[in-house]
Amino acid sequence: MIKRKDDMLPHWSKNDGYDHVFVFSDQGMNFFPEWRDYIPHSMFIVTEALTPRCGPSCFNAWKDFVVPGHTDYFRYRRMAQFNLPSEQRTLLFNFHGRHPGLNDLYKKNFVRGNIIKVFDGLEGVSVGGFTDDYFERMGASHFCLVPMGTSSWTNHLYEAFFAGCIPVILSDGFKVPFESFLDWPSFSVKWPMEDVSMDLYNFLLNTPVWMLRRMKASVDAHACWFDWHRTHETDGTQCSPYLGILRELERKKPVLPRKSGPFWRQGSAQ
Repeated sequence: MIKRKDDMLPHWSKNDGYDHVFVFSDQGMNFFPEWRDYIPHSMFIVTEALTPRCGPSCFNAWKDFVVPGHTDYFRYRRMAQFNLPSEQRTLLFNFHGRHPGLNDLYKKNFVRGNIIKVFDGLEGVSVGGFTDDYFERMGASHFCLVPMGTSSWTNHLYEAFFAGCIPVILSDGFKVPFESFLDWPSFSVKWPMEDVSMDLYNFLLNTPVWMLRRMKASVDAHACWFDWHRTHETDGTQCSPYLGILRELERKKPVLPRKSGPFWRQGSAQ
């Protein structure tokens, strides 16, 4: 496509691609390393800002932005079914998924390893590998731990919203989506990866009941921003990831360079 851009991208020459948008999925830039040669000035929509083996150079905050990962329709509906009110939740927090004891790809993932080592067996906590009642445990937890995966991001973050579970992000390099207009501290916690310890347990344990309920209500209210199945509004609200993308594009537009052409001059003197 890029080599035939004169035919396939007829508007490219107008601004040398500055006003073109490319979407990259999880670690997608590693499958197109030539982007630096062909589309370095274009806008990138990505699921993670810190692509493994590519690093910060793949993401430029002035032009690029992050969007939520996709949760399939079945999982989304099932999690929503077990989304209990705060007063009915019996678990303080949970994490279930891949960790060093289960998968070789996670051997060096000290965050997930420490979650199992520090929290397994504590009262009100459910951590470990995969479990058949995963959705029920999420829906019964006040908090859901969201540790980094094989890279800085993980879809555990977005699943937490559908379960009404306050996410606790344990990934220092995780750049959350729609940060320019969503108040993330009002409905989530971001905790240093190096401090997966009893300090975190005690912090969450001592969260006042009124704050749990307020943050949980905010989680539910913001879940629509991460629901890719929400293609149109039926309740009068303006909230969906598609609307979030439009807001980001509107915000980026004023800072995009405009090509002035090789020659210019003022109008002739009167």
